Amino acid sequence: MRQIDTPLASPVRVSVPAGTQRIISFPNEFFGTAVAIQIVNDSGVGNMTYRYNGESTPLFNIPASSIRTIDNTIVQLLEINANAGGTATVEAQIVLDPRTKSAIPENLV
Repeated sequence: MRQIDTPLASPVRVSVPAGTQRIISFPNEFFGTAVAIQIVNDSGVGNMTYRYNGESTPLFNIPASSIRTIDNTIVQLLEINANAGGTATVEAQIVLDPRTKSAIPENLV
């Protein structure tokens, strides 16, 4: 297996509150693109939906208490629709834009 010398940042984590929609823009929020994503439906009672890279992609369903991954693709935008029964957790591995110096925007605390 060939090793790829891609500089990766530490994983980022985003929690989406129950009953809300969150659109994550990886370039704007984390200065790069996501290449590996794990989405966890923390709700034990209902489904949640997600889509990536804009509205031209269909919504995908994640059953209660389940996990989905998005691998081997470049994701700029991720839409998460958490149901009222629980939160959703997104963990992503980011490839930084080489023009930036930090993976975390200064205004995030």
